[in-house]
Amino acid sequence: MLRYIPAGSACSTFTSYCRNLLALLLLFVFSAAGATDSPDYVKVYHPTIQRAELAILNEQYGEALNAYQQAFEAVPSAFARDYYNAAVCAMLLEEEKQAFSYLEKLVQKGASLPYLEQQQAFSPLQEGRRWKRFKRKYPKRRKAFEQAANLDLRADLDELYARDQYFRQAEGGYKMHRDTLRAIETANTLNLLNWIAEYGYPGEELIGVADTLEQLPRFSIVIQRQTRAMDGYDFTEILMQAVHDGKLAPQAAAYLMEQQAGKNRYSTKAFVKITCNGCKEGEQLKGEATYFVENMNPQELQRIDARREQLGLEPLEEYRRKVLYSLKEDNRFKLNFPWSVANYFVPNEEAAAIMKEKLITAE
Repeated sequence: MLRYIPAGSACSTFTSYCRNLLALLLLFVFSAAGATDSPDYVKVYHPTIQRAELAILNEQYGEALNAYQQAFEAVPSAFARDYYNAAVCAMLLEEEKQAFSYLEKLVQKGASLPYLEQQQAFSPLQEGRRWKRFKRKYPKRRKAFEQAANLDLRADLDELYARDQYFRQAEGGYKMHRDTLRAIETANTLNLLNWIAEYGYPGEELIGVADTLEQLPRFSIVIQRQTRAMDGYDFTEILMQAVHDGKLAPQAAAYLMEQQAGKNRYSTKAFVKITCNGCKEGEQLKGEATYFVENMNPQELQRIDARREQLGLEPLEEYRRKVLYSLKEDNRFKLNFPWSVANYFVPNEEAAAIMKEKLITAE
């Protein structure tokens, strides 16, 4: 097993030796992974999921459920978010047996019973005998999940987040502890790369999902810290390979790559919302309840859509439709993400006007 690297022993920046060693190690791991007969999720899974989600927008739940079934049959392990949406479709079609089958899949992924009980989408199911049986069998299924998932690795990965936050939350924060934080970030990155080399990218099948169906595990903060502006380690190849291998959702990968690059390459932030945080009482900020989008020319949109397609994502306009559908029409489905809307708070109308110069109102 590769050893844990404490912050005190990590170099403050990556040397060329570290970079080359890790690059060779990861190249070996991913070359070995590519030699297997595992399906390419970008080709056989995500396009079918996109078809299912478009059917949901049109309230064609039978067509959506059929598409979900096709996607699940094409791969060894589907994503928890898709099992969730498939369960909602089955419930709306009064296919209770199938709905509970997908709920069981969620438990096998790590979703907790309290979380599922809190989901209003499944309230109709909780009134029948099947739900009582589902609750009764939950402890056994939870135990099976805990035995199958690598929870020790998950705990180690969670520790990376705790280390990242400790001095940021301490008195003085980043300004006082800058050097210590940089050393921690370097050590965290080396540890994450070591674990990826040993276990593969830590996706749902390896470490499960948090009780609340997280879209980004907490260890993702390690990747986000490694920005291009700070000459950080570039995780692009690792993230893209993880998407193809079905270990990482393309939406999460796109968001992380944008965070690293500091550029809007995939438009993961579908909308912008501007709120006046310091306006006087009674003062109304025009458009404060309105969603805006970046004003881009057709060539920019085409380039973004090309990148999105290569990663297994739907075109940007379809993505925006899904986000608005979840925000305004039907929140029973999980079709948006925590990062889908960029929220900005401004002190007055003048500040809002400056922000709106490069934005247009979403239709």
